[in-house]
Amino acid sequence: MTRTIVVHSHRGGTGKSSVLANLALLIAAEGRRVGVVDTDIQSPTLDLLFRLEPGFSLADYLLGRCEIEAAAQQVGAGSGLALYVVPARTGTAALRELMSTGYDVGLLPEGFDRLARHLALDVLLLDTHAGLNNESVTAMASADVLMIMARADRIDLSGVEETLALAGRLPCRRTLVMSMAPEGIDREEARRRAEEVYGAPLAGILPYAPEMAALYGERIFAEAHPDHPLVGEFRTIISALDARDEVSRA
Repeated sequence: MTRTIVVHSHRGGTGKSSVLANLALLIAAEGRRVGVVDTDIQSPTLDLLFRLEPGFSLADYLLGRCEIEAAAQQVGAGSGLALYVVPARTGTAALRELMSTGYDVGLLPEGFDRLARHLALDVLLLDTHAGLNNESVTAMASADVLMIMARADRIDLSGVEETLALAGRLPCRRTLVMSMAPEGIDREEARRRAEEVYGAPLAGILPYAPEMAALYGERIFAEAHPDHPLVGEFRTIISALDARDEVSRA
């Protein structure tokens, strides 16, 4: 049975899409069948991170131009990875058309289910637009686990409450990830405070890594720096997402 993990942030700039790409690559490297859908139609990223070829997209599916499985591109097929990515859109024409004509929001969960069945996925990862809109809320409603990302600062963490308030009304587990943590942060104190204030477990604390910025989004970090300590933190998050007792429905 496919496990759907939605990665969301209240504000942009958390590194959400980059973290999701790394998690997807590492989970697939474990031998699992992984699907990724970029639902951020306003500001897509995953087509660039995964260096996808031009082709159909989620926007094309929503506009009735293709079935969603036709938009899935296999990544790293030569290395034996079962990793499939559906980009949000290519170009701006589809965005303008979606904004002018709209679409049936019910097509999203239907498409997620169809993709999971067609590709026999073990894990489906959904990237979302920062904040709350039709696509992000619909994706969150499809989640088995909602992973909420925030930068390790008071201003960004203050936005988590709104997302958690919504998540509390959805039948999904939830967990937090803090990103871009400064050097020397007291990890145990940060964990204690986050879990106490937000009532959700902290799956990981990702330090700021200048090596990631140096990649300019041209490669996925775990691919470029497989032995970096940050990749170990990604694996810790995966373990937390896999361990059902480390996420909460509360």
